[in-house]
Amino acid sequence: MKEKEFIDYYKTVSDNLKVFLRDYHDDFNTFLALMDTLQRIWAPIGTDRDLKGNHHAGLVPFVNLLVRHLVFGFQHIVSYQSFIAWLAFRPGLEAFLIIGKFVDDPVNAQIWLKRNEDRKSYGEAFFGKSLVSESLSRSADFQKVLSRLNDNFMHPNPNFTYRDMVIEENETSMFVKILYFDDSPELHEAHLLSYLNLLNEIVTASEKLMSKLFGTPRQHRIRKELAQRLRTRALYLLSIKPFTERIMKELGLIKL
Repeated sequence: MKEKEFIDYYKTVSDNLKVFLRDYHDDFNTFLALMDTLQRIWAPIGTDRDLKGNHHAGLVPFVNLLVRHLVFGFQHIVSYQSFIAWLAFRPGLEAFLIIGKFVDDPVNAQIWLKRNEDRKSYGEAFFGKSLVSESLSRSADFQKVLSRLNDNFMHPNPNFTYRDMVIEENETSMFVKILYFDDSPELHEAHLLSYLNLLNEIVTASEKLMSKLFGTPRQHRIRKELAQRLRTRALYLLSIKPFTERIMKELGLIKL
């Protein structure tokens, strides 16, 4: 790669942000509002005792991971790099599932801490479907999303390897073009809607968990209204581009 190519790449990243803010400003504000709500929901764990008098300050690093990687992921959504978005977000989703396991049983926190000394116990508690918890609503669905992220965005399996391959040819030669950005607006919007809906589901699940622990009020009506707006847009996108169905159902948990 030459210097000019590298500079042009980062210029495109910057230009894409401007395009996104122009075309999807309402979605940008939706993301900011959801993130603000998420952080307010989790705020009591650092200082307050729950309804049973217990502290949950040990969950703070995992909430921070969730918030940080949600931001990292969205950074790539606005850059029109949707596939990198899910890779960047993946640790945050796993941290969210771990929260549910810790709330289920504090013993799981000790297993997590000693994962290098006892890999067997760690695997039994935190690998695959073992990450599903009773405390976190829809944790089974979130775990399925995590599994799909592992399969589709973490390893160079056939789907990963050939997904972004574009072959260009002329009269004398043929070459494979490297894609750094989403190659269609419908593909980008499918990932955008999925990301926002999954975030909305995470906020809803967080709200339910904190209500159970601390007795904090819920705002289900707001969550449901946003989910319905995203679903309406998703159904329209699906009607014109059927290939978006799997993205929105499997990654965004959108009901289609």
